[in-house]
Amino acid sequence: MRQNFLTPELVNARARRILHRRVYTNRGSNDLIHIDGYDKLKPYGIAIHGAIDGFSRKILWLKAGPSNNNPQYIARFYLNFVKETKRIPRCVRLDDGTENGIVRDLQTAFVLSQQDSTDMPPFLRGRSTGNQRIERFWGSLRQTVCEFWRNYFREMRSSGELDQLNPIDIQCIRLCFLSVIKYQLMVFQSTWNVHRIRAQRNCQVSGIPSVLYHQPQVYGYEDRSLPLSCNIGILQEIIDEYSLEYPLYGCENDFLVILEEITGVDKHAFTLPTNVREAHELYVSLKECLNGYRI
Repeated sequence: MRQNFLTPELVNARARRILHRRVYTNRGSNDLIHIDGYDKLKPYGIAIHGAIDGFSRKILWLKAGPSNNNPQYIARFYLNFVKETKRIPRCVRLDDGTENGIVRDLQTAFVLSQQDSTDMPPFLRGRSTGNQRIERFWGSLRQTVCEFWRNYFREMRSSGELDQLNPIDIQCIRLCFLSVIKYQLMVFQSTWNVHRIRAQRNCQVSGIPSVLYHQPQVYGYEDRSLPLSCNIGILQEIIDEYSLEYPLYGCENDFLVILEEITGVDKHAFTLPTNVREAHELYVSLKECLNGYRI
């Protein structure tokens, strides 16, 4: 047995059932970003995907749509981030799933094209439960936003308003509620990025995520990102070839065509709900109009 396993301090700690948490460390912003999907609303047709900077805990993106398993959707989130910042994160922590395949390949290609890229691998992968930085963040999101929606959709299911096995119902959920959920996620992201993270024993640095991310030098760290090695024109070609935007309203086109026929309104001109009450009223109306339709 290893000697450190038998040290008196560790033996006594185990006897008292004391958990020694490791201190999470990064060398600065963009040293390691964590990406992951949140699946608690997927039974109701809505999937969430997010990314968080490991050093600052700044939310880099937080998206809701019909899927967080399509690798082309995930690649679009990543590439939009690269396009916006014109920088490449030093390393990406992601789950070992097919949905991350394109991001792994793109991240590897971008990093290995740099001369200063040998100090750490371009990505780390493992089980979702091991992606602790973003898993803890999902807990905060659940309490603030997602638990309400889980309970709300459960009540709709219990009352018979929602049949999760009916594709029409799922499309109606997306059309009616997705815009409201997206807005709540946007507000949550904005609020999170300017709130103050208090000092903790197992926390490397405390402060405001946006400040930590954009000004790490104030705290004795640095921006660890790498410069984008291609011009924006080539990057746009990569975006067009390897990624996809979420479909309009998160809905299938066949469903939107049916709505155009029923309402006489072009699908690009639909007026979306802005709150829960409007979303629910629209859902009930659509269900009545679409009774008997199949997609």
